Amino acid sequence: MASIRHNMIALILDISGELSAFDILENTLNGISVQALSANLLECGVIPEQFEASSSEEKLWAKYCDILLARTWSHLGIPSEVLRTRGDSADVFGRTADYSIIGDAKAFRLSRTAKNQKDFKISALDDWRKNNTYACLVAPLFQYPISNSQIYFQAIQRNVTLLSYIHLKFLLDHFGGQDLSSLWNVATMLSRNKNAVTYWETLDKISCNLIGQPLQKLQNYKLELAHKTKEIGLEGIQFWQAKISEYQGLSQQEAVLRLIRAEKIEAKIETIRQAINFKV
Repeated sequence: MASIRHNMIALILDISGELSAFDILENTLNGISVQALSANLLECGVIPEQFEASSSEEKLWAKYCDILLARTWSHLGIPSEVLRTRGDSADVFGRTADYSIIGDAKAFRLSRTAKNQKDFKISALDDWRKNNTYACLVAPLFQYPISNSQIYFQAIQRNVTLLSYIHLKFLLDHFGGQDLSSLWNVATMLSRNKNAVTYWETLDKISCNLIGQPLQKLQNYKLELAHKTKEIGLEGIQFWQAKISEYQGLSQQEAVLRLIRAEKIEAKIETIRQAINFKV
């Protein structure tokens, strides 16, 4: 039986060429149950290796993460939606009777090298907040820096909550109508420093206190995440090993043609021709 992740990959591959791809994706997830939503949160933070970088499939996967964030917030008592505006704005917006919040959901490839503060766009998210009360960035826990990093200083300075998908899953599974305001004000409980350990210890305590669960329970969730990430990683390794075997079986002529296409050499030649083909 195909996993939730495999089903989502298949769906995105099937609809990526459609003009209404986002609508199809959103409609597919509209009626998602809390149980299915929770399962998706465990897997969504890793971009499938079979999606080419900057492809329509990769962009749809990013929208998939945004939709999951909006659905999760709605189940956590924050009615939310994915915004359709393009560029220079947040992707997710939620509002309660007492506050409004914007969010940005991130996903990364396991094959990608180390991330830096530009990948998280803390200052941009703060700017996109505008007149809204809170701002939140959600990313895979294992992709956040594990030692001192400027992103923690920026998040605390600007009161942008850094959250992970596993924390969202934990809150969703045990939510009982609690007010989550303290989660969006985590920065007020921290001094302005770059320490990752202090940040996540504080966030863990807030999350557990909010829903009345012990820290060990959250730790168990993190262990489940580690197991799932390893499973997804092994699938990624198998994908690239299959690619190696495929390339090794190519004729020299086909290999050269693929390299030319990959380097976009012909397109570069045409661009140069257009640049020099002018009249004076």
